[in-house]
Amino acid sequence: MITSIFILVLALAVALVKGAAIGDDEVYCEINPLQYTNSPLIIPTGGTTFLYPSYGETTLKIPAGETVDLVCPGSNLIVLGSRTEEVIQATCISNARFRILGERTLWTQVSCAGDATAKSLYTGAVCVNGGKIAEIGFSLTDGRFLSTITVCYDAVDQSPLYTYFDMTASIGNNAKGTPRPSFSQDGGFYSIGSRTVNQLYTRSVQRGTINAQIGLSATDIKYIDNGNWFFLARGHLTARADFFYPAQQNATFRYINAAPQWQSFNGLNWNEIENSVRDYADVNGVDLQVWTGVYGIATLPHESTGEDTPLYLYTATDGTTALPVPSIYWKVVYNPSSRRGVALIGANNPYDVNAADKLICTDVSSSLNWLSWNRLNITQGYSYACSVADLRRVVSYAPNLQVSGILV
Repeated sequence: MITSIFILVLALAVALVKGAAIGDDEVYCEINPLQYTNSPLIIPTGGTTFLYPSYGETTLKIPAGETVDLVCPGSNLIVLGSRTEEVIQATCISNARFRILGERTLWTQVSCAGDATAKSLYTGAVCVNGGKIAEIGFSLTDGRFLSTITVCYDAVDQSPLYTYFDMTASIGNNAKGTPRPSFSQDGGFYSIGSRTVNQLYTRSVQRGTINAQIGLSATDIKYIDNGNWFFLARGHLTARADFFYPAQQNATFRYINAAPQWQSFNGLNWNEIENSVRDYADVNGVDLQVWTGVYGIATLPHESTGEDTPLYLYTATDGTTALPVPSIYWKVVYNPSSRRGVALIGANNPYDVNAADKLICTDVSSSLNWLSWNRLNITQGYSYACSVADLRRVVSYAPNLQVSGILV
């Protein structure tokens, strides 16, 4: 009798343990993927995509027994104090413990020896208007490329036409306070004489270049002054805060992901548009597809003739021009699940008093309640919203999407 009772109790205990394990932390590894600024990136084994925490969570959960790749692009992983390879496999045991290189290892015992190294490269594919497709991301020694941003690049004007990336619904829990790196100029994209793109953007050089085009002296501060707002900034098309991981954020600092943008627009209405899109993904818990592009060339009146003069950051004595100052910036935001989308547009000219008369599509911004902007302010960048199809009637290289309605 006692033996039977003992067996029954033992069986019940085993059943309870098994039942607890099914919904318990023991069935997966739970880690903070932003543990350190130099924590490795986590991707599926043999894959090229990034793993993110589920919506509303700050930790990444990996099922017990599942293997992932830990990668330090351009660097090496340090595991238990020893430098290893650029890519290693880690198999989840439980909690924050993995089997790595045959050893039981805590997630906190893994880091990268250096910062991830991003690069830009042509893919060989083409886009519209004679543009070439390039990718910004991380090249691994095993031949994989982890793409973060796709760029349609105009090699003639030496400027992006648009960029594309996928925004995760978990963007609200992305890395904050990532140190801001300098912009990088990748080889094979620019032919601008002896100067670098960085030099063209410096205040004194851009002032001299723009003033020469509109008949002002090289030092005149009528348009490009010495303050905080009226100069041409390196305007990200895809913003650094649009990404989750520090390495992805730093990868946005490539010149093929930037165009000349008046700082009063860059830091005010355009910044509000970017923030609002991230907030939309976060509040609604949706992954978004985002295209950001430029269109047209901004002008200023010539001092002598009054004629509207197109503006470029680079001009040569033979008449060659490059790096045009865009007339507008546009952003198409699309929810592939609901097939709803919208085009957000801003005028890139704080001196154009007639900006309100130059809309390129029908304004539907009154139907949107999730945008925070001072949209009618010309200095901050006169802004509005249109249907994606309406934008595409003017901007032929805007995405051709099957849209069921406005993203509200």
